[in-house]
Amino acid sequence: MRKQLILASLAALLVIGTPVAEAKTSETNATPYTDIADHWARKEIETLYIAGAVGDAESFRPNEPITRGELVTMFVKAKGIAPGTSSESPFADIPAGSWMAPFAETAYRLGIVHGKKQGSQLLLQVDEPVTREELVSILIRTKGDSGAVNQLKWSTTIQTLAKYPDGQKVDKSCQRAFVYALEKGLVSPYADGTLKPKSAMTRAEAATYAALHLVNSKAAKSAQLFNGTAYRQALTVQTTAYSNPNQPILSYLEYPLREGVVAVDPSVIPLGSHLYIDGYGYAVAADIGGAVKQRHVDLYLSTLQEARSYGMKQGVKVYVLD
Repeated sequence: MRKQLILASLAALLVIGTPVAEAKTSETNATPYTDIADHWARKEIETLYIAGAVGDAESFRPNEPITRGELVTMFVKAKGIAPGTSSESPFADIPAGSWMAPFAETAYRLGIVHGKKQGSQLLLQVDEPVTREELVSILIRTKGDSGAVNQLKWSTTIQTLAKYPDGQKVDKSCQRAFVYALEKGLVSPYADGTLKPKSAMTRAEAATYAALHLVNSKAAKSAQLFNGTAYRQALTVQTTAYSNPNQPILSYLEYPLREGVVAVDPSVIPLGSHLYIDGYGYAVAADIGGAVKQRHVDLYLSTLQEARSYGMKQGVKVYVLD
């Protein structure tokens, strides 16, 4: 059984590029982990444990590199999102029926991860270590901030990265997310002024980002879906469906089109927002459309036949999670 831990304060301090939080607790030994007592990330790991984002085990292994599968699962849990019930996985390297399949499918529908194409297969590469630039990108998408990142000018991005000795080493696909994170104080340079975008992240570092930027984001939400997932706002909308057989093609936010990607009016639902849509499931507001205005949401379906059969529905509930 988890012991209750009251966090009296949580102050974020960025040290050598790693976010560190200090907190006072009402009791010790809040987790079963035997290897974090004197670790700098102890409080953040305890926060994740209490939130249910990490499970029971004898050790946490804080200094080991975090794998992509571990990171995705940790971030989904830290955000307070209950995984879907599907036992299938969109990724060829996660077998159907695996404990991770619901987390992978949920993260994919929410646009948290996109996977990597290898021939005709889509892979998550769950056992691969996660670099700093990839962690930052996944964190931004998990927070639902992709829409804000998309508004960041490329000129600003290039000028900002040029200030750092290794700024040019940030992969182009991660550049705007990294600069956005720097501007918002989600990440900082190391003491020597470098960004180290290719360095492998440890489990402790990942836990700290999750504790500071995902767990605490749930505090302002009181309403919950049937599965316990917290949401910020409920809307009643009209829904239609679309498809595009000419793959590959990208959405407005440059997400690969797939089920879960929906088009919205950004003045009503901010781009990048995570949603739950009755009759459709988890989704991400990653596209727009000339005919998508006001309370109208256009759902992506796999085939044109499915899209045509869907038609138009009125009075559909959409829950904005972020």
